[in-house]
Amino acid sequence: MFKLHTLTKLVRKKRRSTDGKVITVTMTDKVRTVVRLMIKYDFSQLPVINEHNGKVEGVISTDFIVRSLYHLTDPRVQDKAVIDVMELSVAQCIEEASLHPEKSDMLALGRTLADVPYVLVGEDGVLVDILTNSDIVYLFRELAAHFLAIGQIEQKLRLLIAKVLHTEELLNKAIDNAFSYRKENQPQTLADMTFDNYRLLIMNRHNWPKFAPLLADRQAT
Repeated sequence: MFKLHTLTKLVRKKRRSTDGKVITVTMTDKVRTVVRLMIKYDFSQLPVINEHNGKVEGVISTDFIVRSLYHLTDPRVQDKAVIDVMELSVAQCIEEASLHPEKSDMLALGRTLADVPYVLVGEDGVLVDILTNSDIVYLFRELAAHFLAIGQIEQKLRLLIAKVLHTEELLNKAIDNAFSYRKENQPQTLADMTFDNYRLLIMNRHNWPKFAPLLADRQAT
């Protein structure tokens, strides 16, 4: 089960300023400040913090800023805003947002992310991070990269084992050396083995002398 803290660790550097803090705004900041930060850091949402107690008040988003502009526009004056939206305070454009503890199941929050494109992570009013749909995509891309790398390593280990144990007799003997202690679930072929099985087979004290010269040659190059 994926916890939110798994994702916050992955994206923490991306979502923080140079001083290591989450990028936020306060209730009294102007929308102009918000827009400048959004452009600078390429964000669509920013958490809003109470400047006095540091607790989370909500979120301000590009979507809500645009909606504010629409509602402040008077069609009788050729769609010109009656009030300069950039001069509005964050308090006038804030959206309510709930905090989710880092121990929350990330997959269970899928419904929340389907309704709003972000999740605030924290507890007791204290913000830890803000996660967005793009962060979820980033997480699964990173996970996929790790699985791909493991798959490539497994393939290379299979080729190595097949090269060293090039007859059925040699392979069966090596499997017996490595897994004879098992009463059941003993692999019979390379196709039956997991990544850990490959490791155990190669590192077995009876099998290692067959692999050591080849692996030593690779390390030397």
